Amino acid sequence: MLLDVNIFVGNIMAHDRGRKGTATQTLLSMVSSQAWGMDNRAQLIISFDMIDTLETVLRRMHFAEDRIKAYSGSIVDIMKYGPEALDPYFILGGEERFATPDVEDAGVLATAIGTGADILVTDNLRDFATKDASVIDTQVVNTTASGQRTLQALRYEIGGADLIVAHPFDVMQWMRLGYDFTPETLWNAIRNPGNEHVR
Repeated sequence: MLLDVNIFVGNIMAHDRGRKGTATQTLLSMVSSQAWGMDNRAQLIISFDMIDTLETVLRRMHFAEDRIKAYSGSIVDIMKYGPEALDPYFILGGEERFATPDVEDAGVLATAIGTGADILVTDNLRDFATKDASVIDTQVVNTTASGQRTLQALRYEIGGADLIVAHPFDVMQWMRLGYDFTPETLWNAIRNPGNEHVR
């Protein structure tokens, strides 16, 4: 599972605002504890470039340098101690680039596809939608920040890679419903709600 930089930023901001149980906090907690309630196989994936971007964003937000380093260090530890014991310094982000509006998002997408991630979680779906993605509307949500909006799930099937890109609200709902996060199975469950085991 690859969590976009905005998920990590949302997590630390929610903490600083005294919020508890937000989608970003819950996702990070579950990845760090490996407590997915499915088959406990969640491996966090993040590249060195993404860590660098996270640290740059936090500096812009005036976080103290020691806190930035501690936070990014804890993310690296979550990844290193996951089931596959990955190291972000060995994940350079795929060479393939996608026609996304933002070059950093293209790198995140390439990293997810290049590492064989099953799911990329982001609050920035619009920038990940390219002509190569299949799209399904998932749910309508009301938020204080952006009002009413329709969420979507994206699916990339490129070469041997199969990746779902989804909003944290959707991922949390699918976890509550006990969906299998294998991309083909998950996509079929999203397309056929109530019939999760359709293949």
